[in-house]
Amino acid sequence: MTFSLPSRPTLIAVSLFAWFSQVPLAHALPVLGASSAASSNGSTATPLESVSPEYRNSNSYIWSGDNNSANGYAFSSATGAYAVSSSAYGYNGSASAMASILATVTNASNVAQNFSLTFKIYGGSISATNYYALDADEYLSVDYLASIKIDGNQVWYSSASIQNNGGVITHDKAGTDLNSNDDGSDGYYSWGSRYVTIDLGVLDPNESLDVLAELSDSAASNLGVYAYDCGGGYDGYGGYGGYGGYGPVLQSTSVCTQSKGNASAFYGDPFEVEANPVNADPNSLRVTTRAVPEPGSLALLALAAGAAGVARRRKKRD
Repeated sequence: MTFSLPSRPTLIAVSLFAWFSQVPLAHALPVLGASSAASSNGSTATPLESVSPEYRNSNSYIWSGDNNSANGYAFSSATGAYAVSSSAYGYNGSASAMASILATVTNASNVAQNFSLTFKIYGGSISATNYYALDADEYLSVDYLASIKIDGNQVWYSSASIQNNGGVITHDKAGTDLNSNDDGSDGYYSWGSRYVTIDLGVLDPNESLDVLAELSDSAASNLGVYAYDCGGGYDGYGGYGGYGGYGPVLQSTSVCTQSKGNASAFYGDPFEVEANPVNADPNSLRVTTRAVPEPGSLALLALAAGAAGVARRRKKRD
């Protein structure tokens, strides 16, 4: 038997409380988690949070002057959607975000059941790119980690990180590689959508297990700025181009500054959560179950298979 959540989850999780149809299961709202942090040039943001039984988010944003800012954002939803985003610009900036969903699956039927969890990853990216040559002591850093744990034991994970130290880029990936065609050697790594299926194991009647989905990312920046010519202008009383004839108009050059680069990480897709079940992706998150045959049933199956084999051999002899 298969069920599908009536909304489009973003990454994963285990909203296992209202859509199990015919298979009896104990259910309750999942426990949601979302936290964020951000700091820039000695200033620290105070997270803004929204908490309800079915939704939770956290947003931290700090601005400490031109070209110095950081932002961390996370949310999780009882529908199974969650995402994290972190970014940092300029001098001594850092941000982080974490989201989680914890649900308990209980077999409330009178027969053993085998459970499997399938979820869809919608995509994301991490970037530690510089637009201007970095000094030796300047750096950018980003990473992400996504995992699923069953009763505290990690059964699936994916992670990646990029370090840009003075323009020298190093990168690392572990666990499930979400894009084997991109190694992040240019300071940018991205991935698209895919489906993952995990065997949750066999539960006897009234047995249960905890499924924990966790997602986090972070970004750090310690960069100066570079100056550039951002265009000419007109000075002098009399308006643009000397309109009105009140004196001379002098053309000048404006100098602007910009951070030499930025660090950013994003995992999930919070802007495409479908509230209308008609528009939901039927394969975005589902749990499939099948009854485990009793020993007596297995013996009967084996006997039937043996009898079929004997019949085929007799037929060949005839």
